[in-house]
Amino acid sequence: MSEPSRSTVIGSALILAGTAIGAGMLALPLVSASTGLIPVIILFLVTAFFAVISALYAFEANVAIKPGCNLYTMASRTLGRIGKVLSAIAPLGLFYALMSAYFSGGGSLLAQYVQVAIPGASSQLCVILFALIAGAFVYYSTRAVDLINRIFFSLMIITFILALISLAPSVRYESMTHSTDVGYFSLMAALPVIFTSFGYHGGIPSIIIYQRKQLAHIPLIFLLATLIPLTVYTLWLIAVMGILPEATLLQVSQSSGATAHLISELSRDDDMHTILYLFSDLALLTSVLGVALGLFDYLANLLQRADTRIHRLQTALVTFIPPVIFAIMFPDGFVAALGYAAIALAILAILLPTAMVYVLRKNTEYKNSFRAPGGVVLMSLCFLFGCIVILSQLISRL
Repeated sequence: MSEPSRSTVIGSALILAGTAIGAGMLALPLVSASTGLIPVIILFLVTAFFAVISALYAFEANVAIKPGCNLYTMASRTLGRIGKVLSAIAPLGLFYALMSAYFSGGGSLLAQYVQVAIPGASSQLCVILFALIAGAFVYYSTRAVDLINRIFFSLMIITFILALISLAPSVRYESMTHSTDVGYFSLMAALPVIFTSFGYHGGIPSIIIYQRKQLAHIPLIFLLATLIPLTVYTLWLIAVMGILPEATLLQVSQSSGATAHLISELSRDDDMHTILYLFSDLALLTSVLGVALGLFDYLANLLQRADTRIHRLQTALVTFIPPVIFAIMFPDGFVAALGYAAIALAILAILLPTAMVYVLRKNTEYKNSFRAPGGVVLMSLCFLFGCIVILSQLISRL
């Protein structure tokens, strides 16, 4: 692998991994409070496995139909009217909900700094400024997102390592052992959040376009984009659950402002407090770039906008204005929508790609330059996993 190709492979993997590793990572110890460490790590491994397999299915279908086309195009040509409806609703619901959340959180993040320079600056103004900053990189090019994301991602990993080093002396094995009997309900409640934490699939078409001259590297990109979050989540969970006992985690999970409360519980001093907040801020920045890029390319394909400056501006306006308005008018309104993000993601990342590949392979004359591993049995297991995620979310809400 040449130096330029190695660089773009790593950069592409970091875009997808950065999309998955968001500020919601702080919620993982909270939903795991009543399950224990080992069951959650098993769920991590299972979810990571199906995340890679489903990504490979999406890649196979994409290459077979038109490299770089969006989910709507793929589903329209393979699954008919039902595929059209699901592929239009699921990505838009997922992307816009996530964008609204990130703009609200990013506005709050930016307000900490803007209000120092401009006392009295409104939170609404900070939301707009944050959207303009993120939007400028996405509008300019995928390459710009790649480069700035590498910086943010590198800084995020540095702060994460610093946090782990600082937390390590306080980790105790006895804190990881839970006396609570782990029930199916607790695992089902945790599964949607864990699954969403591996959800980089919306950005797959963008990465295929970016890597169009070296598509053979795509499977490696998916593997790296999954292993990075898996490693980060496992280390983070060991650190948190090794410090905070079960009773404390349960109390934190049931409090208002749970993530801020979690940081306060973990912080022994101001330095630790700063490191943890900086890590969560950087995680949010890498997530918003990945999600915004995925939505931008999805809308450009859906609206048939060319890759010219005026058309990119039109696409950017459609991409960023709706979530900005929502974040300004309903700063807390997206919380309920995010609760169902796992359903949209399961449809987008698991059910549709698996069904599309199944339909394509039923054609006896089907030939493709890439074929994902496994046959009907693995496809059935992957589809079943997506159904379990949806069912888990619905049951946990009821």
